[in-house]
Amino acid sequence: MHPDLIKLGPLTLHAYGTLLALSFFLGLLLARSRAAARGVAERDVLDLFQILIISAILGARLFFVVFHLDAYAGRWWHILALWEGGLTLYGGLLACFLSAALFLRRRGVPFLRMADVMAPSLGLGLLFTRIGCFLNGCCFGLPTAGPLGVCFPAGSEAARTALSLAAGHAHAGDCVPIHPAQLYSAFAGLLILAALLLIDRRRPYEGATFAAFLLLYGAKRFAVDQFRYYEEAMTVGGLSVNQWLSIALAGAAVVLHLRARRRRAA
Repeated sequence: MHPDLIKLGPLTLHAYGTLLALSFFLGLLLARSRAAARGVAERDVLDLFQILIISAILGARLFFVVFHLDAYAGRWWHILALWEGGLTLYGGLLACFLSAALFLRRRGVPFLRMADVMAPSLGLGLLFTRIGCFLNGCCFGLPTAGPLGVCFPAGSEAARTALSLAAGHAHAGDCVPIHPAQLYSAFAGLLILAALLLIDRRRPYEGATFAAFLLLYGAKRFAVDQFRYYEEAMTVGGLSVNQWLSIALAGAAVVLHLRARRRRAA
């Protein structure tokens, strides 16, 4: 756990913020390199990315804060402390979908065409941001006795939570290994990126790469959330809120695929 990468006097380079910025930068380069071959103007990609950066951060932060209001009671200014972590990807995705749809409609750019260009960048972003989560100590997993379990520093939120979940089986100062759920997600992001680039080489129909992202990310999130810790407020009917959203995302991917097949048949 290394939440601070570099300290130079009053200036601190935070791991989470640095990797978040790196994910946006590399994602932009990847999308920019793919745009021309898919009939998308570079200017539209650059303009859209500026909108997506703002939408992603605001949406992800708002989604997180809504489900953690108690954590900010009496300290509302910490809502702006993004370097502390606390972004929910689904909130960012929803905000990006809405803002992108409005922007692309005004520019006259087909949504699915741009979505295919952007989809691999989302997998790349998942890889880097989840490594940032691991270094920051947020988005951690449940206790485990398996070989992949890791111990976070005593006093960290992850260590305190693991200790409380293992109540009666561990004592203060004990190491309670937990699933490195952040690294599971990061590795899954790498696999999603590779899969999307392979699918995109065939391009069976417009929107195929985007549909694949929706399905793969939904499946990934549902699976990884089995090992991730959530507060009670983030669970409904035995599943996390994000798992329910994952089911909806996978369903949207199937609908998109079936509609594309009907259009192609027609």
